[in-house]
Amino acid sequence: MKQHFFKTALTISVIFFVWSCANMGYPTGGPKDEEPPYIKKSNPEPGALNFKGKKITIEFNELLKLNNVNQKLIVSPPMNKKPYVVSHGKSIQIEFEEDLQPNTTYTLDFGDAIADNNEGNVIPSFTFSFSTGKTVDTLQVSGNLFEADDLSPADGVMVMLYDNLADSAFKTVVPSRLAKTDIKGHFTIKNVRPGKYRIYALDDKSNNYKFTNPGDRIAWLDTIIEPSYEYRTVIDSIKINVDSLTIDSVVVSKKLFYIPDSLLLFLFQQDYKQQYLVSDERKEKAKLQFIFNRTLERDLKIDITGHEDKKDWHLTEKTPTNDTVTIWLTDSAMYNRDSLSFTLTYPVRDSLNNLIDKIDTLTMYYFEKALSKREKKKKKKSSRPKTPHIRIKGPAGKLNVYAPNSITLPAPAVKFDFSAVHLWEKADTIMKPVKFDFWQDTLNIRKYYIWHKWEPGGVYVMTIDSAAIEDIYHTINFPVEAKFKVKELSDYSKIYIQFENPGKDWLLQLLSIKEKVLQSGYVPENGKIAFQYINPGDYMLRIVVDKNRNKKWDTGNYDKKIQPEKLMYYPSKINLRANWDNVITDWDPNNFNIYKFSEKFRKPSSSKKRD
Repeated sequence: MKQHFFKTALTISVIFFVWSCANMGYPTGGPKDEEPPYIKKSNPEPGALNFKGKKITIEFNELLKLNNVNQKLIVSPPMNKKPYVVSHGKSIQIEFEEDLQPNTTYTLDFGDAIADNNEGNVIPSFTFSFSTGKTVDTLQVSGNLFEADDLSPADGVMVMLYDNLADSAFKTVVPSRLAKTDIKGHFTIKNVRPGKYRIYALDDKSNNYKFTNPGDRIAWLDTIIEPSYEYRTVIDSIKINVDSLTIDSVVVSKKLFYIPDSLLLFLFQQDYKQQYLVSDERKEKAKLQFIFNRTLERDLKIDITGHEDKKDWHLTEKTPTNDTVTIWLTDSAMYNRDSLSFTLTYPVRDSLNNLIDKIDTLTMYYFEKALSKREKKKKKKSSRPKTPHIRIKGPAGKLNVYAPNSITLPAPAVKFDFSAVHLWEKADTIMKPVKFDFWQDTLNIRKYYIWHKWEPGGVYVMTIDSAAIEDIYHTINFPVEAKFKVKELSDYSKIYIQFENPGKDWLLQLLSIKEKVLQSGYVPENGKIAFQYINPGDYMLRIVVDKNRNKKWDTGNYDKKIQPEKLMYYPSKINLRANWDNVITDWDPNNFNIYKFSEKFRKPSSSKKRD
């Protein structure tokens, strides 16, 4: 009896021990699934001929989910109504809501819209093709689309083939074949039949597959393309195990390539916006400001309504881009009025692109701000009123060796005695007067410049005598004394660039890290150019092929068949150190690798805020 009990207890103990060891952790479920789904079967089969149905079913090896399929699916050739797409477990169904064209190869390009349901593994660039005729067209056209103004990859943009070679086809008919660019700006237009084509890109806001919206970004290739194919010699490296040793071996083979396969298109928005007045402001009683949406092609004309013959009643100030115009009233009887009516005349373009005058009539108001009880009490307690005077904005920080100093008045001067301006230079411990140039800015009439051949590291004092300036409010200045120091040459860096084969219209630009143009110059025939007086820091270099030589990058125009101006960047950032000469002799813009540059410095253009 005791022996039987002992055996039973031992058996239970062993079972408990084994069960405990087996349950020390939870099962892991095996390695993580990192493979995208694949097709098990479909109706019709991929590449099917003589398809006459209205529905396609594609079954995969695992459960699916669709990501924004309505936005990502591209049907080529395009259809008036996109097919209805739905997923059921491991399959997707595509139902066509219009008749298919006869004898046509169709391509359903899902992009990255299909993924497995559990891990989200995406099928990259998934396409499904079939034909309503006896053959499937097999040629392909591929390349990359970049933003013309900064060479970032343009993703999610349609690239289209037209067998209609007329220039008007881009605006009037739908394309023969199309595809969408991926996140790297790459595109492949599949199932193309032999023939001649024009190729375009269209960021289609109207969803009609035509360039009918002048605000859409576009691109096109100047030349006609003929899709074809060729066999190229490909060299692959493989590893072979021989007697437990791994040996690298080279295999040479022939591989089929569809051409053209490296097209470059540059997306741009042409200058289409009509001129209009954005806003008008009267924040000061004598200051009227008019802000336009773009540069005025002729100067703004302003008249007092009912007194168009009145002369010399204002001063005009403009921004360098001439898109903001400030009118300063000089007649106190006028600017002391609460309301004023004006007639504005400014240029606009008509439907035939001719410059005509547009006339706006408006009334502008200004009311003095009412004093609070506290302000009134403070004003009453004041023993005597303060004499108003002009507060002059002077320089801040160290002055650059190459730059003039400047002062800015809060309101335009009706009188300025230049002889009351003086400049002193410190020599040892003594301030000595020096000769200088003094002038008024031609656009910003409140700004004045003083220039002397500054001594690097020198100390200067600019003075203006009392009552030398009287502004439109009849306010005069108190004495002004502004002390400033000039930078040392050792504070700067220089950069020298030598090109072997410079282009005729190369405009070289020195850019900040945020790509603001700091200095620029045309590359001479000898290929040697330099930038001086550069503050230490990181910079970029860029060449604009400036064909119209207007010292800036210009966009394109489809109607005039003008492509956007070409850009070529130095392939890396440049770190400039103080008191250091930097020399670049290894830059050959003629061999600029746009792919490497874009991958290194650019994000897809879909991340940009667009108009």
